[in-house]
Amino acid sequence: MNVTLVGQSTLLIEMSGVSMLTDPWWGRYEFMRGAPMALNPEGLPVLELMLVSHNHIDHFCPAAVDLARRLGTTIIASPRAARRARRRGIADAVSVTPGERVERRGLTVHAVPAFHPFAKDAVGFVVEGEKVFYFSGDTRYHPALVESLGPFHIDVAFVQVACSRYPLVGEDGMDLAGAARLLGEVKPRLAVPIHYQVKGKTLSAEELAAWDPPCGKAVLEPGVATSL
Repeated sequence: MNVTLVGQSTLLIEMSGVSMLTDPWWGRYEFMRGAPMALNPEGLPVLELMLVSHNHIDHFCPAAVDLARRLGTTIIASPRAARRARRRGIADAVSVTPGERVERRGLTVHAVPAFHPFAKDAVGFVVEGEKVFYFSGDTRYHPALVESLGPFHIDVAFVQVACSRYPLVGEDGMDLAGAARLLGEVKPRLAVPIHYQVKGKTLSAEELAAWDPPCGKAVLEPGVATSL
């Protein structure tokens, strides 16, 4: 499996001969970035899948829908994001809720819970192919999330490690400590931090280097394909 960090939660993943993007964001609201986008997805010649955890501006952009339409990409997404894709002309936009699964191009994509106070239909994904990976999207730690991941032997967990805090609401996702707690209970082989490159939720290289999750760790260099 080869993985390239495009920025924030956007990953280009190539596994089992399938090219996919997670939570695609580029082209609009660039002022929100805490680090420059490392790769422009517009140049991709092939893209079979997009996995979209929820319909927020830093996770699903209009440019991604346009790219999917041009390349014939399947979009597997939370209900609101899937509806948006279908309205914009994507024929194969599949809406998923936790517990559902989709078979595409030899991969099995499972939707798992995500607990986001501002996106009630948010989901995460477990994808089974030559390896098994978990993509958290935006989620708080929750025992139900741990339970849903229990049946899977996860090779790589792409986990949110930075979040915001609001009065009365509290955290809107996981920070480094929350991610480490989840990883300790889910027990993947390797953890890859994501969602730390937007303004207000930006972590330094030193903070990521110091993070000590209870499993292996790989901090991706933006724009560089890494074999995991």
